[in-house]
Amino acid sequence: MKFYADVHRTKKNSERFRITYTTDGKAFRHVDSFGEIPAGPGDRLFMDTLPPQHTDGAIELLRRGVEVYYLRRLTLIEKMRREHKLPKSARGDIKALMNIEEGWFRRVTEDFLVLRRMILAHRSLSKTHQQLMNKYRALSEAEKEVLKPAISSI
Repeated sequence: MKFYADVHRTKKNSERFRITYTTDGKAFRHVDSFGEIPAGPGDRLFMDTLPPQHTDGAIELLRRGVEVYYLRRLTLIEKMRREHKLPKSARGDIKALMNIEEGWFRRVTEDFLVLRRMILAHRSLSKTHQQLMNKYRALSEAEKEVLKPAISSI
């Protein structure tokens, strides 16, 4: 069975995400994590995006035997919405996903998801390290001693 899911923020600038999914394009359900989607072995889940916060839920689905796919190019949703005159909503996005060819989706593996999460953590720490180094260069010698332990720990 094919599941189609739209992942969207609950409010503007919010850290929480809501997942709306369907199998037929008529009955839509809402969940807060991928683990709550009733997909089983042999099922396939197609989604628009996979936020890093939901990596564990996607891994759980993979361990249950579900094939998980995410859209390679998000601009295709907008294009499909225009072509099929769909509203800009979770339901409209899901119907647009259903009209996109499967070749535009990338299948994910557990290794890919774990590696992606590690890369995101590394990028975040690298950015913090660079910011601290910039501040370090602007400080006097006495003030630099306070910042050295934080820089070395990163």
